[in-house]
Amino acid sequence: MPMSKYDVFELVTHLRKCPDIYLEPSSLIENEGLNSIALVCDTYRIVCNDFLKKEFKKPSDFNLAYIGDNHWRAIHISIWLLSHRNFINSALIEDKLYNFWFEELSEASLYVKFKEWISDDERAEEMVRLLLDCCEIIPDGENQDEAADKLSSLSSADRQKVLKQSYEAHERIMNIKREMAEKKAREAANTYGRE
Repeated sequence: MPMSKYDVFELVTHLRKCPDIYLEPSSLIENEGLNSIALVCDTYRIVCNDFLKKEFKKPSDFNLAYIGDNHWRAIHISIWLLSHRNFINSALIEDKLYNFWFEELSEASLYVKFKEWISDDERAEEMVRLLLDCCEIIPDGENQDEAADKLSSLSSADRQKVLKQSYEAHERIMNIKREMAEKKAREAANTYGRE
């Protein structure tokens, strides 16, 4: 698979032109919504260029029930991204799409509202880079380390972890200060009580 095909800017531009129909909810959540499973299966067919294929890796019916609306809509948007000519007839990525849709996008969707994948430049680039990373494709003009650094700097999940760690560190500092103040107050009270 030649690397030069995968230009991040070109893919982000394509992603941001996502038609409104892809923003519809899943029919698994609303009767009027898109048939998400059909979209996923059709995308597998397009990617592997085998339109007679009938077996695809998808979540069990039990697990499908746990996919929320925001995550489904992110999957729909990513299906638009995968309609880009660079992904058509790319059988090597077929077995990597499940992880992208149902693991990586699942985690990212905890922190990103689905419309932000299109409306926000950084979130659009994050989706493009997440897809390329899951498919083990290095973007044009980058090496593996550069690609990993850029994805890490954009990762919504990583940013949340950093915020959580800094919040927890702040909480620890505040608890220590409070305990020291309480100890000081107790010592002052003890001293006062002895006089």
